[in-house]
Amino acid sequence: MPRAAAAAASKAKAKAKRKDTSEEADEVLVLSQQSGSSDDHGNMLAVVAQQMQVSWEKKKKDKEAKFLQVAKREVDKIVTQHADRFSNAVEEINTVYEQFVAEYAAAEDEIRALWTAIAKEQQAFIELAMEKKESGLHREKEREESQLDGMASCKRACEDLGSLITSLTGAL
Repeated sequence: MPRAAAAAASKAKAKAKRKDTSEEADEVLVLSQQSGSSDDHGNMLAVVAQQMQVSWEKKKKDKEAKFLQVAKREVDKIVTQHADRFSNAVEEINTVYEQFVAEYAAAEDEIRALWTAIAKEQQAFIELAMEKKESGLHREKEREESQLDGMASCKRACEDLGSLITSLTGAL
């Protein structure tokens, strides 16, 4: 906003100077018309008026050139500032992105390590379950064999008791 005010003030000054120069040219023209008594004097006034007109145009061109130079410098300065801000923003974005990528890679590594640990524990669990199954089957077989031995012993004991009873009853 301050630039707009400065530009408006600059335009107002330039307009006032053009008005002053224009008024001077008008005065010379009026003076030349009032003094129509002498051709030399009229010619001289015409030459002076022409010189003032040329001088005024030259000053106008110089002022315009100076204004354009100042405007170009101002525009260049603003463009440079915006380019610097843009470059800084791009650098900041790149820094944040690199940080994100590094954190993301670290998180992925941590997740991969957790999955690897889970897989190892699962394999250990499978091996333990297989050992328990084998152990259970082995104990089942041993129990079955022990029961068969026990039943065979019971059967022999019953047979021996039956023969003892028969031999004792036959002796009486």
